[in-house]
Amino acid sequence: MSKLMYGKGTNSKGKHKVSVKGVHTPAYKTWRNMLQRAYCPKTHAKQPTYIGCSIDGEWHDFQDFAEWFENHEYSNHGYHLDKDLLIPGNKIYTPDRCVFVPSQLNNLLLDSGASRGQYPQGIRFYKNTNRFRASININGKKQHLGYFDCPNEAYTVYRKAKEANVKRMALEWQDRIAIDVFQALMNWQLTE
Repeated sequence: MSKLMYGKGTNSKGKHKVSVKGVHTPAYKTWRNMLQRAYCPKTHAKQPTYIGCSIDGEWHDFQDFAEWFENHEYSNHGYHLDKDLLIPGNKIYTPDRCVFVPSQLNNLLLDSGASRGQYPQGIRFYKNTNRFRASININGKKQHLGYFDCPNEAYTVYRKAKEANVKRMALEWQDRIAIDVFQALMNWQLTE
């Protein structure tokens, strides 16, 4: 790599390969995607939750990131690189804050704020009944939690169901995730 990737990323040409037989390595794909999320204006336009994210300077060099990647538990399982499970709200990709999380668990924690509208997560207002409905997706199936007179009541029920579901999923995945990931999931709380 001779030019900077997304204005920041370089490859100091060490032992870690960008590709093998014309196919990008998992470490390279993960590094490139991290740079894109942190520094690409087109990505920020489509996914504004990444605005304000940055990457520890050490990881601007592919070789340093790849060294961490290769020595990190679960890096080669196809899991997602996560920056804010251990420290909620974290916006910096750094070796001591990032972990690998299975996509099923990572997707479970998505806020979807941009697409859900004005009400809290898990809540919809129905004009025909003038009530608020709480529902949750569990294993890809929508489960109705009830109708309520105010969004706060509906959200309280949703929050309890969501937190219980995250804990249930953590227990299901316990032997396939790192201990710090498991502990963070067991302590996870929905914040609005």
